Amino acid sequence: MDRFYPLPTNQKVVFFFNSAAATLWFCCLLRFLLLLPLVGRRFLPGGIADFFQVVALLPLIGFLLVKPLLNKKISLSNLWALSNDLKMAWICYGVIFPHPKIAKHTSYSILISAWCVQYFIHYSYHAFRIKTKSSPHFLFWLQYHNFYVIYPMALVAEMILTFLSLGFVQENSIHEIALKATLLSYIPVAYFAWGHLQARKKNKYIEVMNKRRESAMKTAPSAEIATTSGLSPNTQSTELREIN
Repeated sequence: MDRFYPLPTNQKVVFFFNSAAATLWFCCLLRFLLLLPLVGRRFLPGGIADFFQVVALLPLIGFLLVKPLLNKKISLSNLWALSNDLKMAWICYGVIFPHPKIAKHTSYSILISAWCVQYFIHYSYHAFRIKTKSSPHFLFWLQYHNFYVIYPMALVAEMILTFLSLGFVQENSIHEIALKATLLSYIPVAYFAWGHLQARKKNKYIEVMNKRRESAMKTAPSAEIATTSGLSPNTQSTELREIN
């Protein structure tokens, strides 16, 4: 229980939002896994599309809610996250919603599974970080490594759905131009997005793990001294936990 910290009101709201969002994404994934073998991909949209497309707005809502509550300054990485949140809203309401037939394609199932897994990990990790100032190592690892599988899956699914939607819009309409522009932008944007995700992993995972190893190596001699001086194992484990 000593790992649970009292939170100010603004962080309580953020913790509640992250916990609720993680729960909703998990429910969406569970619903998908139950419906897909029962009704098949062609009838899947009828049982999950409305729920999924509302849940897909949570990242955008979270950005508008969490940043002001935590009094965080807007950085370049925040703007990148905002653009991704807006893209999700566009895919749901600018690509899929006006053309529900394309949701019967296999790519829609891939998109649901990719987004659900990604954001369940994301919100679970941040809920732990807010409440305990830490997180389980496996969740920490998943947060900064899931993109190796999830990002290509989501990218391909989004591109296929966008391409399919072109068959349902009027030629030379604003909607068609917007869809074509979206489709053409995917490759250059994906190149920079991949670099951003690699840099994020390096800054927030690899460097943190290196610092932890260095800290553990520095504290190893002091732990040996503590043992010889008669300190209990519980005291030593508490000290190491606080360091990490």
